Amino acid sequence: MSPSRSLRVAVLAVAGLTACGAEQPAPAATTVTVTASPSTSTPASAWTETHLTGDDQTLTWDVVVPRLTGAPVADEVNRRVTASAEDVLDDARATVQDGDPPRTITGRGTVTTDDGRTVQVLLEVVDSTEGTAHPTTTVASTVVDVRTAEPVTLDDVFTDLAAAFTGLAPVVEEIAAAQGEPVTAPEGLAPEEANWATWQSGADGFAFSFQDYQLGGHGVRRYVVPWERVEPLMTGEARELLAPR
Repeated sequence: MSPSRSLRVAVLAVAGLTACGAEQPAPAATTVTVTASPSTSTPASAWTETHLTGDDQTLTWDVVVPRLTGAPVADEVNRRVTASAEDVLDDARATVQDGDPPRTITGRGTVTTDDGRTVQVLLEVVDSTEGTAHPTTTVASTVVDVRTAEPVTLDDVFTDLAAAFTGLAPVVEEIAAAQGEPVTAPEGLAPEEANWATWQSGADGFAFSFQDYQLGGHGVRRYVVPWERVEPLMTGEARELLAPR
């Protein structure tokens, strides 16, 4: 697979927010062009950043989402990435109440792959409330098949989702332990799609990101499962689309 792009972009998503309050106007957006290394696979494509900024009572946000240009798949990629950020902002704003302490949503994301087969974006979130011990960080991912302009989901990737998650769980525990980060909440690796929903493919394997506290303890975790451990679980189409060439 071609090397990942070097462009880094800020994007936000927030987990564990409860809905309340009335619907608010959409946040304002501005567009800023940034420099990115040209892709050898998709030389006509380029990336810009769109800032979603605003405030609602004590909540302030500045969400920067990547925007793809110059590729047939651009509209679908942009729609999915931007919608993800906007959904998060809507959820966050719905939790604001009178008298809340100041709260800020910030974060950063990465365009990890733009190789002519897929476009992949990793979204990272930081939600900080004044007076709390630490912020909450969450990650999400978007993977789009360039040929079809359709999202790539885990049921497209694995022949049997439950069997794949069951087989991958001990591998993740092994990798985590080797990195000095033992899994103390194994229920976070239960064979449920939500537990494995944030993923990216890369040269070294399949990278799974796990949410704050999901595997025990504060902090987002990311573990790369080597291709030789994940490929036997994949469909033939997914191997052709995602595995290194």
